[in-house]
Amino acid sequence: MKIRTITTHDCYNYGSALQTYALLEYLKEQGHEAKVIDFKPDFLLSRYNWKWVNKNSRFNKFKLTRWIYRGLKYVQLLMLHKRIKKFDEFMNKEIDSTRTYYTNEELMQNPPSADAFIVGSDQVWNSSYEQGKCPAYYLEFVKKGKKIAYSASFSITSINESIKPTIKNYLEKFDSIAVREIQGLDILNSLGIHGTWVLDPVFLITTDKWKKLMTPIKKKEKFILIYDFEHNRILKKFALLLKEKTGAKIYAINDKYPLLYADKNIMGQGPKEFLSYIYNCDYFLSNSFHGTAFSIIFEKEFFVFNRLRDKVNSRMESLLTKFNLSTHLIIDESSFNVIDEKIDYSKIESLKKTYLNESKSYLNEALS
Repeated sequence: MKIRTITTHDCYNYGSALQTYALLEYLKEQGHEAKVIDFKPDFLLSRYNWKWVNKNSRFNKFKLTRWIYRGLKYVQLLMLHKRIKKFDEFMNKEIDSTRTYYTNEELMQNPPSADAFIVGSDQVWNSSYEQGKCPAYYLEFVKKGKKIAYSASFSITSINESIKPTIKNYLEKFDSIAVREIQGLDILNSLGIHGTWVLDPVFLITTDKWKKLMTPIKKKEKFILIYDFEHNRILKKFALLLKEKTGAKIYAINDKYPLLYADKNIMGQGPKEFLSYIYNCDYFLSNSFHGTAFSIIFEKEFFVFNRLRDKVNSRMESLLTKFNLSTHLIIDESSFNVIDEKIDYSKIESLKKTYLNESKSYLNEALS
């Protein structure tokens, strides 16, 4: 079967890149001809254009502040050059894609052809962001072929009443819908639409396959790996306590700026290196959904911290609830007593097998 997927695949985000890879690889393993639609709208990539300034930003008020902002952003992008290059190499080598589309209008005018189209995972339906309002991520461009959602994420617990009729109209045209969060089922129910819960695509392929994709690293010492979007104060305090208890060094994967309390800062890494550091760490501390997912896949001791700025914590909460690991979500210092709790991966493995069978069954039936 000829299948085309669409997701937020090429936005220099580890999870976005790896979940795109996983879904395509699984589909190919099943004998399908699969590619991702190379959709690159401005709202996903403008942050990597040094000239772009958000019209709602306080820096946009005056010409001088706009140029100061652009100068700082240009320097920041120079710092990200190595990381961006590795992501581009990953996309070019590992991800099969269609021609590039830059707008929904281009997709509507000249859509790709396929027997089936799949949208998901990632925050494709998060209406707090532009992608959650974009018709392309609701497959409105599809004129012929099955419309399927696999592990699509709203990421929030409810959607604004003003856009509910639009979202409902989009989703009613789907042949099958599966979401990544338990809360997503509640949103679908509020729209009168049936949905199924499934695992994220990164669970669909084996650990051995992930290992083959990794860039090998030489592990010289026991280490705690941190991937923190927000320089979270609670995460820092927990990390230092864990270091004191275990004697492990603190390594930090950083997108832009180093963590001053880390023993080693890992800058300029791509998706393959991200995988390898999680696989080789002894403990993983993060507020990343896909970091958490890979911790489960690689059977790591890990602890998850809520995002503070973006209200997208339902992603982590749902995943941890499904695997009976809710105590590993650190809300505040009162949760620190879980630091000595070890994860029983024999129980996790049993749950993972059950969920994986259900997820594969959903996808195979949706495509049949």
